[in-house]
Amino acid sequence: MEPLSAFQLAYLALILVASFAVRGSAGFGGLNGPLLMVVLPAKVVIPGLVFLGVVSSGAIVVRDYRQIDWRAVWRTLPYGIVGTLIGLWLFKSLDANAIEKGLGAFLLAYGLFALWRIGRAPRHTKIPPDVLAGVMGTLSGVIGTMFGAMAGVFVAVFLDILKLAKGAFRATMAAILLAMGVFRAAGFIVVGAVTTEVLILVGVALPLIGIGIVLGNRMHASLNQQAFNRLVGVLFVLIGAFLFLR
Repeated sequence: MEPLSAFQLAYLALILVASFAVRGSAGFGGLNGPLLMVVLPAKVVIPGLVFLGVVSSGAIVVRDYRQIDWRAVWRTLPYGIVGTLIGLWLFKSLDANAIEKGLGAFLLAYGLFALWRIGRAPRHTKIPPDVLAGVMGTLSGVIGTMFGAMAGVFVAVFLDILKLAKGAFRATMAAILLAMGVFRAAGFIVVGAVTTEVLILVGVALPLIGIGIVLGNRMHASLNQQAFNRLVGVLFVLIGAFLFLR
């Protein structure tokens, strides 16, 4: 991997602080993976973000562990572990270009859907909660392992159906992502995906995500949800198109 320019390093720092501020506020994120892949290879970004996600989620759990809905954790976690094993096999089997294009296609489709649903009345799901927990937990494990991002989106769908209060939602989300992240990190070590470049990224990023987490805690009560959803949808479309077409 070639050394990064001063501009690329500044971009890297900005994305890490901003994305982990969002994660610290909501309990999950998803944009940092594709944004970091603009300047770093997917095979470096994905394992690195898994280790950083463990730190971020752990900080929330330590702070808010009393608000965790443990029943929701245990309903989702076993499926997330199965999905992680599938994702590790796919990550090891596919090259970086295929992973980036797959993530690009996924983000493009999801972004268009996210923009379409803004302002529309939410539909009541008829899917049993246990079935939804299995589907979303498995997808979270697969997508989070392959792409280093988006794992929380699928868990968030399940937790949203449960109508948890905001504090419980964030704490429960962080607990699920922490458990999955630890298992995923161990898997990356086993398959030999933790290279010197990955460790350098983690070392450089740790103080930056610390700043992001502090900012996120302060932002927790002040997000405008509809505007945030619209911004995320647009970014998904733009970043997904970039990764898919480049």
